Amino acid sequence: MNNKLKVLYVAAECAPFIKVGGLGDVAGELPLKLKELGADVRVVIPGNKDIHSPARYKGDFPVSFGWRKETCIVREIVNAPVTTFIIDNYHYFDRLGVYGHKDDGERFAFFCAAVYEMILRFDFVPDIVHLNDWHTAPIAMMLRENEREHNELSEISIVYTIHNLEYQGVSDRSIFNLFGVKDVVFMVDRVEYYGCFNPMKAGINYADIINAVSKTSAKEMLTPKYGFGLEGVLKNRKTAIRGVLNGINQDNWNPQTDKSIYFNYNKDDIDGKRKNKQELQVELGLKNSDAPLFSVISRLVSNKGLELMEPAFEYILKNNNQLVILGRGEKYYEKIFAELTEKYPGLVSLNLEFNEEKARKIYAGSDVFLMPSRYEPCGLSQIIAMRYGTVPVVHKTGGLADTVIDESTNKGSGTGFVFNTYSKDSFIRAIKRVINQYNDRDIWSQLVRRAMTIEYSWESSALEYLSLYREAKSVNLKRKNKGRT
Repeated sequence: MNNKLKVLYVAAECAPFIKVGGLGDVAGELPLKLKELGADVRVVIPGNKDIHSPARYKGDFPVSFGWRKETCIVREIVNAPVTTFIIDNYHYFDRLGVYGHKDDGERFAFFCAAVYEMILRFDFVPDIVHLNDWHTAPIAMMLRENEREHNELSEISIVYTIHNLEYQGVSDRSIFNLFGVKDVVFMVDRVEYYGCFNPMKAGINYADIINAVSKTSAKEMLTPKYGFGLEGVLKNRKTAIRGVLNGINQDNWNPQTDKSIYFNYNKDDIDGKRKNKQELQVELGLKNSDAPLFSVISRLVSNKGLELMEPAFEYILKNNNQLVILGRGEKYYEKIFAELTEKYPGLVSLNLEFNEEKARKIYAGSDVFLMPSRYEPCGLSQIIAMRYGTVPVVHKTGGLADTVIDESTNKGSGTGFVFNTYSKDSFIRAIKRVINQYNDRDIWSQLVRRAMTIEYSWESSALEYLSLYREAKSVNLKRKNKGRT
């Protein structure tokens, strides 16, 4: 790249500094790969007491916020792999937990207003502002609605990535009033949603390019089933919607070098996977068995397919197969899964926690990875599982459909098992196919090696994002030229 593309990447979380879920991984890995490809990238995230990395003071300024002014303190994380700014405010961000506060709507509104003000004040004027999910979406509205007053804002192109359409940040109109834009913006064709303010709708309507995190998800979100009430809004912007699949850091997730697992191995020597299974069984108190070991590593929430898991687990265990669960979430299902440990001693291990080291051991030591999500815009767990030679069983939706090749319909070239209908019967039938395949060890070994061979690295995804950025600049230029005529 002759002229470095300047990108401001805005997100609610960013690994390794603060991470709740997949968004944190993406924000930590994509900007780094963009930087390696020649872009000039800066990341900005909200402050939080959970961030323990040292940071240097960069400046502070007042932010107009409704009828009052709030102070924004900007800090830069020391020695971050990509220049990373923290937006701080003692009232909104001097607390633990990224999400789940009663005033989240107001907290992220302040974050958006502060980032907007930072763009106006700092010497880094981005070519691209890359926004993520509802927490950052109103920045698009502020940039576009204020460009007459600040003409330089019209030069900034906007890419908006939707990681999870279900969570839209819908709030009272009073939150909209905090942004200081004209009342005319609170209209159904812009940000109004059944009398409320919908931040995600703002991102969709004001962005130059809208990105879903898989090609299938980009199509699914246009339907009532997966549009979560915004399918009509998205259809109106259909020509601006793209789908770029998330990747993983292949150096970080590598069974050949992973220091957290018991034995290292690779696709040419998968005997180490068998040894990892034996050690995992010992650590988790499972019987020493050569039967297939199924695993689930997930937040235990409804969209992850919990209602399908309960009957599927019963089928797995009553046939003397083994199961390990790692994660926590809905108490109802935590209780049901806990009862399985009493009903099937030595066959099931329940770990109600988020523990990355243990997750790595489970990826390396289990045979089959279960991911029956009702919807999954992208998903990274199935990609990691394949990287470790753990064969995934997934529902045909979103990124799961785009990353797992069904062995049942692609004999000898599959990388996992895919079931089409979201039902317990369909899921259990897929599990039966897995067990049958597992019993033919030569064919199973070939399947494991194929799964490990597939690559979903950030390299290709980052190149696609650079293409999106260039497209966004072209779209924005056309928009400006149209406005001048």
